[in-house]
Amino acid sequence: MNKYLILLTGLLIFSTCLKSQEKIKLFYNSDWKITKEDKATYYRESEYNLNNFKLDGKVSDYSLLGNLLMEGSYLNGKRNGAFTFYYSNGEIKNKGQYKNNRRDGKWEFYYNNGQLKQVVLFKGRDTIDFKMYDPFTVLEYYNREGNQLLKNGTGTWINDSIQAGMFDTESLKTLKGQFKDSLKHGKWDLIRVDDNKLMHSEHFKKGEFIGAEIYNAKGKYYGITSSEIIDKMPDENNTKLACTEKFALDTTVFPKELLFSDIETIFKAVTGKEHKIQNRVAGYIYGDYNLLEFLAKNTNYPISAFEKKITGKVYVGVVIDSLGNTKDVKLVKGVHEDLDNEAQRVVRLVKNWMPALRDGKAVESTITIPVNFQLIK
Repeated sequence: MNKYLILLTGLLIFSTCLKSQEKIKLFYNSDWKITKEDKATYYRESEYNLNNFKLDGKVSDYSLLGNLLMEGSYLNGKRNGAFTFYYSNGEIKNKGQYKNNRRDGKWEFYYNNGQLKQVVLFKGRDTIDFKMYDPFTVLEYYNREGNQLLKNGTGTWINDSIQAGMFDTESLKTLKGQFKDSLKHGKWDLIRVDDNKLMHSEHFKKGEFIGAEIYNAKGKYYGITSSEIIDKMPDENNTKLACTEKFALDTTVFPKELLFSDIETIFKAVTGKEHKIQNRVAGYIYGDYNLLEFLAKNTNYPISAFEKKITGKVYVGVVIDSLGNTKDVKLVKGVHEDLDNEAQRVVRLVKNWMPALRDGKAVESTITIPVNFQLIK
């Protein structure tokens, strides 16, 4: 069932709590984990909602010398709005919009001398999944010499900074292919830079995937595949951003035990400030992203629904008591009995809830999780 995916949308959480925002300065090591100033490579000035300790508002990243590296905006812990990333020399690297952590709409990419490299149109999703790639098309592309190789969605496109691959995920590779009327067309080759060996070759016709040949780490023919494998336009900023969004800590500076503490304890250890959350919605103790990842890994598409190509979004309600235990799981809105049962089954597997707080007191509450079953060829 590798050709088919189970997509999980973000949590719908019902609450009337108010925001309590504060601008916070944090220091990061080279891996973008929170550290102390004397160990730092970067620092960030950002706005947090202290009711849930999620990024909410403007965010700016700097080198220790004060050079601006990124500026963007968040809404309730997710990238939403305009983002701009900079080279160390101050030139713009890329800029565009995020919507719910996905690149969305038109993005512009530049070489480090300020010359335009490409204009890419991302067709963002509202769903969150962990296997599919951001759908995109390239509108314009220029090589380093300034020659335009792709115009109005037609021409040759080259991505010279790919590390992904089925057998070799570390070495640098170059992807070269054709767009015709904004659709992938013809042969697309992934070639390893250091020895010029072919790693992967995919074939398209007017945007439709036809087939592919794959090669092992030594460049020897391995076989064919019936689906796209290579993420042709990976978000090079995602690893850094995802790390900072998780409030990841440098355990060479902070004790490892702190990783398992509540967010108020972590916040005090990192900032030296004490803040008690007064109002928050219930949620997964390790964050929404990790919850969605857990659900994605543990959900099985029911065979009967798969064979009948039944799809749809199942809404599952979870009642979380004042101690953070699951009190009840119930169907809010179903699609088909098999999908409904599977969605409820996997949600029941979740432990480690944080109870809702109201005026500083833990209370029982309900959150609703939409589970979107979708078959994608």
